[in-house]
Amino acid sequence: HLTFASGIQSSGPGLDRPLSKKEGSGPDPAPEQESQNKMATVIVKISGNNQTRRWTARADHLTFASIQKRVADNFQTPKFYLTYKDDEDDDINVSTDEELQEAVSLALKTEPAVLRLKLVEGLSPAAARPSPPTTSPPPAAPSAPDAAPQGGANAPPAPAELNPHVFFQNLADALPQVMSALPPPLQSILSQMELDTAASAAANAAANAASRGASSASGAA
Repeated sequence: HLTFASGIQSSGPGLDRPLSKKEGSGPDPAPEQESQNKMATVIVKISGNNQTRRWTARADHLTFASIQKRVADNFQTPKFYLTYKDDEDDDINVSTDEELQEAVSLALKTEPAVLRLKLVEGLSPAAARPSPPTTSPPPAAPSAPDAAPQGGANAPPAPAELNPHVFFQNLADALPQVMSALPPPLQSILSQMELDTAASAAANAAANAASRGASSASGAA
């Protein structure tokens, strides 16, 4: 017995509703595709130093460290970097696992899946670029010493030992002690010299007084 409802044919209970998208379609292909990529194998070719090395590996097992070991074992090149051609025919550097997986993903889109890497000796252009020099701030200029006072009202007084009057006074006070410490013959010579000096001074004083008197008399006349 057939029953028609809303244009949908059914032959039993529960069959009179349209199939949902989930029920009518297969499983989501994204997880399945991701699983297939993990299990897929890729042919790896490295060319450089006039030779080419090839091996097959699982895509999810390829790491940049494993590629480096292959290069070290087979090419004996201490410094190198790797490049590949992307889907826009540009040379792309590979130096990390993330960049390597990007290259592997592009290789898996081809049939057969071949990852072609080019070995270039030396440092990569980014690594060879010199870093800008670091500049340190210039040293601070030494502070100037305090200027010496130039005199004036605020100038400090001169030391007592540099005052001529004090100097000669101290010398006169110390002279008797110095004289007493000298040998008698030397004391006699110095005493005579002192007398001669005093006489000369008196004579000079008298001559100066006479000269001033004569000058005064001449002026009065």
